[in-house]
Amino acid sequence: MIAVPMTLSNGLETRLLDSGGNKPALILVHGLANSLEIWQRVYASLAEDFRVVAFDLPGFGQASRPDSAYDGPFFGAQIASLMDRLEIEAANLVGYSMGASAILHFSKAHQHRIKRAVLAAPGGFGRRVHPLMLFPALPLIGKWLGRPTALNNQTTLRLAIYDASNVTKELVETTNAHAAIAGSEMSFHRALITGVGLLGTRHMFETAELARNFQPKCLVLWGNQDRVFPAEYSKNAVALLPDARLKMFEACGHYPQWEQPQAFYHAVYAFLNEKG
Repeated sequence: MIAVPMTLSNGLETRLLDSGGNKPALILVHGLANSLEIWQRVYASLAEDFRVVAFDLPGFGQASRPDSAYDGPFFGAQIASLMDRLEIEAANLVGYSMGASAILHFSKAHQHRIKRAVLAAPGGFGRRVHPLMLFPALPLIGKWLGRPTALNNQTTLRLAIYDASNVTKELVETTNAHAAIAGSEMSFHRALITGVGLLGTRHMFETAELARNFQPKCLVLWGNQDRVFPAEYSKNAVALLPDARLKMFEACGHYPQWEQPQAFYHAVYAFLNEKG
Protein backbone atom coordinates (compact mmCIF):
# COMPACT_ATOMS: atom_id res chain seq x y z
CA MET A 1 0.00 0.00 0.00
CA ILE A 2 1.57 3.27 -1.14
CA ALA A 3 -0.35 6.31 0.05
CA VAL A 4 0.11 9.79 -1.36
CA PRO A 5 -0.32 13.15 0.38
CA MET A 6 -3.47 15.09 -0.44
CA THR A 7 -5.13 18.31 0.67
CA LEU A 8 -8.82 18.00 1.43
CA SER A 9 -11.22 20.65 0.14
CA ASN A 10 -11.29 22.16 3.65
CA GLY A 11 -7.51 22.70 3.57
CA LEU A 12 -6.52 19.90 5.95
CA GLU A 13 -3.74 17.53 4.90
CA THR A 14 -4.19 13.77 4.68
CA ARG A 15 -2.90 10.68 2.92
CA LEU A 16 -4.84 8.90 0.22
CA LEU A 17 -5.06 5.46 -1.32
CA ASP A 18 -7.15 5.50 -4.50
CA SER A 19 -7.32 2.44 -6.75
CA GLY A 20 -8.85 4.62 -9.48
CA GLY A 21 -10.74 3.58 -12.57
CA ASN A 22 -14.39 3.82 -13.59
CA LYS A 23 -15.68 1.27 -11.09
CA PRO A 24 -18.25 2.19 -8.42
CA ALA A 25 -16.65 4.30 -5.69
CA LEU A 26 -16.14 2.72 -2.27
CA ILE A 27 -14.79 4.89 0.56
CA LEU A 28 -13.24 3.30 3.66
CA VAL A 29 -13.41 5.23 6.95
CA HIS A 30 -11.19 4.04 9.81
CA GLY A 31 -11.76 4.20 13.55
CA LEU A 32 -10.20 5.84 16.59
CA ALA A 33 -6.38 5.87 16.74
CA ASN A 34 -6.08 3.94 13.47
CA SER A 35 -5.09 4.94 9.95
CA LEU A 36 -5.57 3.80 6.38
CA GLU A 37 -3.16 0.88 7.02
CA ILE A 38 -5.90 -0.87 8.98
CA TRP A 39 -7.58 -1.69 5.63
CA GLN A 40 -4.58 -3.42 4.08
CA ARG A 41 -5.96 -6.94 4.51
CA VAL A 42 -9.08 -6.21 2.43
CA TYR A 43 -8.04 -3.32 0.17
CA ALA A 44 -6.72 -5.34 -2.78
CA SER A 45 -9.71 -7.70 -2.82
CA LEU A 46 -12.20 -4.84 -2.75
CA ALA A 47 -10.25 -2.99 -5.46
CA GLU A 48 -10.94 -5.79 -7.93
CA ASP A 49 -14.55 -4.64 -8.19
CA PHE A 50 -14.59 -1.08 -6.83
CA ARG A 51 -12.71 2.17 -6.98
CA VAL A 52 -11.51 1.95 -3.40
CA VAL A 53 -10.53 5.11 -1.55
CA ALA A 54 -8.96 5.01 1.92
CA PHE A 55 -7.64 8.04 3.77
CA ASP A 56 -6.37 9.17 7.15
CA LEU A 57 -9.04 11.02 9.10
CA PRO A 58 -7.63 14.35 10.33
CA GLY A 59 -6.32 13.83 13.83
CA PHE A 60 -4.89 10.40 13.03
CA GLY A 61 -2.45 8.61 10.75
CA GLN A 62 -0.31 11.20 8.99
CA ALA A 63 -3.13 13.71 8.57
CA SER A 64 -3.36 17.22 10.02
CA ARG A 65 -4.15 17.61 13.70
CA PRO A 66 -6.17 20.85 13.87
CA ASP A 67 -7.42 22.38 17.11
CA SER A 68 -10.93 21.01 16.63
CA ALA A 69 -13.68 19.24 18.53
CA TYR A 70 -13.04 15.77 17.02
CA ASP A 71 -16.69 14.91 17.41
CA GLY A 72 -19.16 13.21 15.07
CA PRO A 73 -19.93 16.32 12.98
CA PHE A 74 -16.20 17.00 12.58
CA PHE A 75 -15.46 13.52 11.23
CA GLY A 76 -18.59 13.47 9.08
CA ALA A 77 -17.42 16.72 7.50
CA GLN A 78 -14.10 15.09 6.56
CA ILE A 79 -15.95 12.52 4.43
CA ALA A 80 -17.73 15.33 2.61
CA SER A 81 -14.46 17.20 2.12
CA LEU A 82 -12.79 14.09 0.70
CA MET A 83 -15.61 13.45 -1.75
CA ASP A 84 -15.62 17.09 -2.82
CA ARG A 85 -11.86 17.04 -3.38
CA LEU A 86 -12.06 13.86 -5.48
CA GLU A 87 -15.23 15.05 -7.25
CA ILE A 88 -17.13 11.94 -6.16
CA GLU A 89 -20.81 12.83 -6.07
CA ALA A 90 -21.99 9.57 -4.45
CA ALA A 91 -20.27 6.45 -3.12
CA ASN A 92 -20.65 3.31 -1.08
CA LEU A 93 -19.31 3.98 2.42
CA VAL A 94 -17.69 1.45 4.75
CA GLY A 95 -16.61 2.33 8.26
CA TYR A 96 -16.06 0.74 11.64
CA SER A 97 -16.32 2.09 15.18
CA MET A 98 -15.69 5.85 15.04
CA GLY A 99 -15.61 5.66 11.26
CA ALA A 100 -19.07 4.09 11.19
CA SER A 101 -20.32 6.83 13.51
CA ALA A 102 -18.78 9.41 11.15
CA ILE A 103 -20.86 7.96 8.31
CA LEU A 104 -24.04 8.40 10.37
CA HIS A 105 -23.13 12.04 11.01
CA PHE A 106 -22.24 12.55 7.35
CA SER A 107 -25.71 11.30 6.44
CA LYS A 108 -27.41 14.13 8.32
CA ALA A 109 -26.75 16.54 5.44
CA HIS A 110 -25.58 14.16 2.70
CA GLN A 111 -27.99 11.22 2.45
CA HIS A 112 -28.08 11.68 -1.33
CA ARG A 113 -24.33 11.02 -1.53
CA ILE A 114 -24.54 7.56 0.06
CA LYS A 115 -25.35 4.65 -2.23
CA ARG A 116 -25.09 1.91 0.40
CA ALA A 117 -23.37 1.79 3.77
CA VAL A 118 -21.55 -0.83 5.80
CA LEU A 119 -21.37 0.02 9.50
CA ALA A 120 -19.13 -2.22 11.60
CA ALA A 121 -19.52 -1.92 15.39
CA PRO A 122 -20.61 1.72 15.46
CA GLY A 123 -20.66 3.44 18.84
CA GLY A 124 -23.73 4.96 20.42
CA PHE A 125 -26.14 2.01 20.42
CA GLY A 126 -25.72 1.01 24.06
CA ARG A 127 -24.40 2.55 27.26
CA ARG A 128 -21.84 -0.06 28.29
CA VAL A 129 -18.23 0.07 27.09
CA HIS A 130 -15.09 -1.65 28.33
CA PRO A 131 -13.98 -0.12 31.68
CA LEU A 132 -10.56 0.81 30.28
CA MET A 133 -12.26 3.27 27.96
CA LEU A 134 -13.64 5.20 30.94
CA PHE A 135 -10.27 6.22 32.39
CA PRO A 136 -9.61 9.11 29.96
CA ALA A 137 -12.89 10.70 31.06
CA LEU A 138 -11.73 11.03 34.68
CA PRO A 139 -11.39 14.63 35.92
CA LEU A 140 -7.86 16.09 36.08
CA ILE A 141 -5.91 12.91 35.35
CA GLY A 142 -7.97 11.50 32.49
CA LYS A 143 -6.01 13.19 29.73
CA TRP A 144 -2.74 11.93 31.20
CA LEU A 145 -4.06 8.38 31.65
CA GLY A 146 -5.38 8.29 28.10
CA ARG A 147 -2.22 9.41 26.35
CA PRO A 148 -1.42 7.31 23.25
CA THR A 149 1.86 6.00 24.66
CA ALA A 150 3.47 2.78 23.42
CA LEU A 151 2.08 0.91 26.45
CA ASN A 152 -1.40 2.35 26.07
CA ASN A 153 -1.38 1.64 22.34
CA GLN A 154 -0.46 -1.99 22.95
CA THR A 155 -3.20 -2.28 25.57
CA THR A 156 -5.78 -0.66 23.29
CA LEU A 157 -4.96 -2.93 20.36
CA ARG A 158 -5.06 -5.99 22.58
CA LEU A 159 -8.45 -4.89 23.90
CA ALA A 160 -9.87 -4.29 20.43
CA ILE A 161 -8.49 -7.43 18.76
CA TYR A 162 -9.79 -10.79 19.94
CA ASP A 163 -6.89 -13.01 18.84
CA ALA A 164 -3.57 -11.68 20.15
CA SER A 165 -1.74 -13.09 17.12
CA ASN A 166 -3.43 -10.39 15.05
CA VAL A 167 -1.76 -7.68 17.14
CA THR A 168 1.17 -7.78 14.75
CA LYS A 169 4.51 -6.07 15.18
CA GLU A 170 3.82 -4.02 12.06
CA LEU A 171 0.45 -2.82 13.35
CA VAL A 172 1.93 -1.84 16.72
CA GLU A 173 4.84 0.00 15.10
CA THR A 174 2.53 1.88 12.74
CA THR A 175 0.24 2.87 15.60
CA ASN A 176 3.17 4.07 17.73
CA ALA A 177 4.69 6.05 14.87
CA HIS A 178 1.48 7.93 14.23
CA ALA A 179 0.85 8.48 17.94
CA ALA A 180 4.26 10.17 18.20
CA ILE A 181 3.22 12.95 15.79
CA ALA A 182 2.65 16.29 17.51
CA GLY A 183 -0.98 16.88 18.40
CA SER A 184 -1.88 13.20 18.73
CA GLU A 185 -2.55 13.39 22.48
CA MET A 186 -5.07 16.17 21.85
CA SER A 187 -6.86 14.51 18.94
CA PHE A 188 -7.04 11.08 20.60
CA HIS A 189 -8.29 12.38 23.93
CA ARG A 190 -10.89 14.71 22.41
CA ALA A 191 -12.20 12.05 20.05
CA LEU A 192 -12.49 9.50 22.84
CA ILE A 193 -14.23 11.68 25.43
CA THR A 194 -16.62 12.98 22.78
CA GLY A 195 -18.07 9.49 22.59
CA VAL A 196 -17.40 8.11 26.08
CA GLY A 197 -17.94 9.64 29.51
CA LEU A 198 -17.70 8.36 33.06
CA LEU A 199 -21.11 6.69 32.72
CA GLY A 200 -20.28 5.04 29.40
CA THR A 201 -21.44 5.93 25.90
CA ARG A 202 -22.54 9.50 25.34
CA HIS A 203 -24.98 11.04 22.79
CA MET A 204 -27.11 7.90 22.50
CA PHE A 205 -30.27 9.89 21.73
CA GLU A 206 -28.48 11.74 18.94
CA THR A 207 -27.19 8.47 17.51
CA ALA A 208 -30.66 6.96 17.63
CA GLU A 209 -32.08 9.95 15.78
CA LEU A 210 -29.39 9.73 13.09
CA ALA A 211 -30.06 6.02 12.72
CA ARG A 212 -33.84 6.40 12.45
CA ASN A 213 -33.36 8.91 9.64
CA PHE A 214 -30.74 6.90 7.77
CA GLN A 215 -32.40 5.89 4.50
CA PRO A 216 -29.69 4.08 2.45
CA LYS A 217 -29.55 0.29 2.54
CA CYS A 218 -27.21 -0.70 5.34
CA LEU A 219 -25.22 -3.75 6.42
CA VAL A 220 -24.32 -3.87 10.11
CA LEU A 221 -21.28 -6.00 10.97
CA TRP A 222 -20.18 -7.01 14.47
CA GLY A 223 -17.71 -9.37 16.07
CA ASN A 224 -19.23 -11.75 18.60
CA GLN A 225 -16.18 -11.26 20.83
CA ASP A 226 -16.12 -7.44 20.65
CA ARG A 227 -14.82 -6.14 23.99
CA VAL A 228 -15.16 -2.46 23.07
CA PHE A 229 -18.87 -2.28 22.19
CA PRO A 230 -20.76 -5.43 23.23
CA ALA A 231 -22.11 -7.57 20.39
CA GLU A 232 -25.62 -7.40 21.85
CA TYR A 233 -25.79 -3.75 20.75
CA SER A 234 -25.83 -4.90 17.12
CA LYS A 235 -29.53 -5.67 17.56
CA ASN A 236 -30.18 -2.11 18.74
CA ALA A 237 -28.51 -0.72 15.64
CA VAL A 238 -30.49 -2.93 13.25
CA ALA A 239 -33.74 -2.12 15.05
CA LEU A 240 -33.20 1.62 14.62
CA LEU A 241 -31.87 1.69 11.05
CA PRO A 242 -34.82 1.61 8.60
CA ASP A 243 -33.27 -0.71 5.99
CA ALA A 244 -30.55 -2.78 7.64
CA ARG A 245 -29.48 -6.37 7.96
CA LEU A 246 -26.96 -7.90 10.35
CA LYS A 247 -23.90 -10.11 9.87
CA MET A 248 -22.01 -11.42 12.89
CA PHE A 249 -18.44 -12.76 12.85
CA GLU A 250 -17.05 -15.46 15.11
CA ALA A 251 -13.55 -15.26 16.61
CA CYS A 252 -13.69 -11.53 16.00
CA GLY A 253 -13.41 -8.44 18.13
CA HIS A 254 -13.70 -4.78 17.15
CA TYR A 255 -11.79 -4.79 13.83
CA PRO A 256 -13.57 -7.29 11.53
CA GLN A 257 -11.72 -6.12 8.42
CA TRP A 258 -8.42 -6.92 10.17
CA GLU A 259 -9.38 -10.01 12.14
CA GLN A 260 -11.63 -11.77 9.61
CA PRO A 261 -10.63 -10.21 6.28
CA GLN A 262 -12.01 -12.93 4.00
CA ALA A 263 -15.37 -13.06 5.76
CA PHE A 264 -15.47 -9.26 5.83
CA TYR A 265 -14.71 -8.99 2.12
CA HIS A 266 -17.31 -11.56 1.12
CA ALA A 267 -19.99 -9.94 3.27
CA VAL A 268 -19.28 -6.46 1.89
CA TYR A 269 -19.00 -7.66 -1.70
CA ALA A 270 -22.27 -9.60 -1.55
CA PHE A 271 -24.12 -6.69 0.03
CA LEU A 272 -22.85 -4.02 -2.36
CA ASN A 273 -23.60 -6.18 -5.41
CA GLU A 274 -27.03 -7.25 -4.26
CA LYS A 275 -29.79 -6.29 -6.67
CA GLY A 276 -32.60 -4.01 -5.60
